Amino acid sequence: MILNLRLAKSIMEQEEGMNHLWIQLLPLEFSTIEKAEVSIQLPNGLYRMSNLNGYEEGDTNGIFINLSQDNDILLELYTQTAVDFDEASVIVTLSFKDTENRWKKLSKVITIRFVADEEMGETLELDQQVIERVKELRNHATGEPDSNDLVVLQPRIYELRNNKYAYFEKMYRVE
Repeated sequence: MILNLRLAKSIMEQEEGMNHLWIQLLPLEFSTIEKAEVSIQLPNGLYRMSNLNGYEEGDTNGIFINLSQDNDILLELYTQTAVDFDEASVIVTLSFKDTENRWKKLSKVITIRFVADEEMGETLELDQQVIERVKELRNHATGEPDSNDLVVLQPRIYELRNNKYAYFEKMYRVE
């Protein structure tokens, strides 16, 4: 099993910053692993939303994944208040049972660099593949098409009716 970690942005804002972490789980050629759990250790001041894939999460924030169907997890990381460090390490641990029914753990570390808002434009690099994956999952979750097609809706046409309450409609109608 190979664990690959990628960030959408090379750097992150120290205060009210946001980034996406793409965890790719690449099975080896003859792997028979089906179920696994992924846990993420974040430094103080860095938080995460529920996974964007919609996988089940346990009480200890472990993410359960069926490797026979899925092979990646996407997380949104953020800071609420200003962090007082320039770099932080995020540890991702994959736990699974091997062919002999023994628990195995595989860990990988990715470093996130934090900068002030003013410095963001100077050295910011974007990983377009991560951004495209975020868009895919967001469009899939909302049921929206992947294109920017223009949708035209017909205006509503009101007809004046002639009944005993028609005078209310005439008095209170806003055109």
